[in-house]
Amino acid sequence: MKEIRAVNGGARNENILIVEDERIIALDLKKRLERFGFPSPEIVSNGEDAIIAAENNNPDIILMDIMLSGSIDGIEAATRIKDRINIPVIFLTAYSNENTLERAKSAEPYGYILKPFKERELYTTIDIALYKFEINRQLKQQERWLSAVLNSVEDGIIATGRDGNIQSMNPVAELITGWLEKDAGSHALGDVFSIVHDRDQRPVVLPEISEEASDIYPFIFKNCFLTNKHGTVIHIEGTIGIIRDRHGNTEGQVLAFRDISEMQRLSDTISYQASHDTLTGLANREEFSAHLEKILQNAQQFDSIHSLVYLDIDQFRVINDICGHTAGDELLLKTTRIIRSVVRSSDLSARLGADEFGILLEDAKIDQAVEIAKRLQARLMDDKLVWDKHVFNINTSIGIVPIDGNSENTHAVLAAADDACYIAKDEGGNKIKIYSTDENQFTQRRGEMQWISRLTRALEEDRFVLYHQPIVPLIPGKDDIRKSEILIRMIDTEDKIIMPADFIPAAERYNLMPAIDRWVIHAAFRGYKALENRFKGQRNPYSLSINLSAAFLADESSLDFIRYEFQEFNISPDTFCFEITETAAITNMDRATQFIHEMKDIGCTFALDDFGSGFSSFNYLRELPVDYLKIDGIFVKNMHEDAVSHAMVEAINSLGRFIGIQTIAEFVSNEEIVKDLKSIGVNFAQGYHIGKPVPLEELLN
Repeated sequence: MKEIRAVNGGARNENILIVEDERIIALDLKKRLERFGFPSPEIVSNGEDAIIAAENNNPDIILMDIMLSGSIDGIEAATRIKDRINIPVIFLTAYSNENTLERAKSAEPYGYILKPFKERELYTTIDIALYKFEINRQLKQQERWLSAVLNSVEDGIIATGRDGNIQSMNPVAELITGWLEKDAGSHALGDVFSIVHDRDQRPVVLPEISEEASDIYPFIFKNCFLTNKHGTVIHIEGTIGIIRDRHGNTEGQVLAFRDISEMQRLSDTISYQASHDTLTGLANREEFSAHLEKILQNAQQFDSIHSLVYLDIDQFRVINDICGHTAGDELLLKTTRIIRSVVRSSDLSARLGADEFGILLEDAKIDQAVEIAKRLQARLMDDKLVWDKHVFNINTSIGIVPIDGNSENTHAVLAAADDACYIAKDEGGNKIKIYSTDENQFTQRRGEMQWISRLTRALEEDRFVLYHQPIVPLIPGKDDIRKSEILIRMIDTEDKIIMPADFIPAAERYNLMPAIDRWVIHAAFRGYKALENRFKGQRNPYSLSINLSAAFLADESSLDFIRYEFQEFNISPDTFCFEITETAAITNMDRATQFIHEMKDIGCTFALDDFGSGFSSFNYLRELPVDYLKIDGIFVKNMHEDAVSHAMVEAINSLGRFIGIQTIAEFVSNEEIVKDLKSIGVNFAQGYHIGKPVPLEELLN
């Protein structure tokens, strides 16, 4: 006893239930357990009471006599307790025959003790049973956790034994493969999970279980197809890893895989959307450029000949404006259908812009490309767009560019195609133009295109400079304000001055004028503020005139920009006059009128520039609330020697005086013209005789 207590090392806290129908044995067993240090155990004498006591008191272990009196014996009672509450049971028996022991196995006891008891055997059996039960409890808990994980992950999991046969599958694996775990248990992994490569449908050879081949793990497979038990083809990817015991020996494999069909579908959709136009379904500009790059490489490598057709719908914007964007979309779809019906299936068609299409004709010489372009143009003209009560011809301008071994890069070929298309459109539209570097119009167009990059860089690098030219009163004492018109010059990379006549036409054609006008306004306001600071609180006698382009007037953000600049520099709007040409005003009369009214409301004045060059301006003059008429210099410069020019200047001045607008004569080149202007009564004069343009910086200094 002393030896057992020494081994025990102190009191135990496990509660024990004794089930024994012989009272003397039960009491003896109780005393022994108390001496071992266990709490005083509860005693019952039959199977029914044992089940009740186990359910009510939940002991840590039960010592159960096999041969109990009553309706159920110890084996039956232990089986019911195991099924209901899972309490470990040690059987007590005076019998050890094979039949009894075999029957007792169904209760899954944690041990057997033969009567009469030996104290060391009794204590050791109880101690080991409690230890085994705790270990089993932890293992089952881990199994539940693992099962929960396997059942909740989105990957299919299949585990095999060393023989390669399947041992377990999670529900996702069952769903993907179509096999139930119970049916797959006797099958090799290859029977249930046979996959092929995406591209060439070659079977994927799965690794065999081998100590020598362990360096291939993890085995990764991607973009493969599995045909499951039901015949469904599923896009999958996954890995195979190896299972080792604690000594590092191979025990089997674990396969983790996932169904990527939906992911691949989304990826394909995104890839398609990234490379195709949403409305027409044709390739987009990026995809077209990538394909063109391959064609160029082919031409340069094999000296092959191809062609690029660039198509622009002539009346697209008109149809959009008259009938709305839905009609415009229908026009684009109709054009797409006709393009697809005309070009070869091997040719790539793309939507390159709002109303621009590109077609790459592989292995097609220029004459073939021209024939296809003519057929395409004819089909489009025959298939009119009917929308509500409107009927529109589908006219197109087409540019064609040959692609051969001498072709440059993608950008150069597309630029050439755009040039050819633009010239076809500029010549009246509904034409086909073949690009050629030998033709002067292409050289001129390319020169204009080069101005785009030069102007853009000049804006980015602030390589513009302001000049000013004085506007003087011809009637002394009538106006003490010193007027000057702001003019712009560009500075090239070699610091040479470039006149506006060289770059303004290109800026107007390619919509760079709003950006240039903004630069001028900002620089002029900044200069005026510096000039104002020179007078140190005294009135600044200068008034500056700034030219505004038609594109700037049409830009809805222009008004806000000017208001912001006035606030930013804290200068008075009444010191600035904005000049607009009659052409710009007439182009968008409503917008020009609104612009002038809103600027005049804050104090600005306006001048109508180049007045008289278009006789329609006389009709619109009463609608434009301008303050000055600048008489077109084409009349002024010859008025001293040409009676018609003199009469025109006099007529315009009389008109201005009649409606209360002051006049300014441009291109005043000599004193004789000055005398004529004074005699007529023109208010102001401007020109080289009055003063040549000089840098604004000189005025500031």
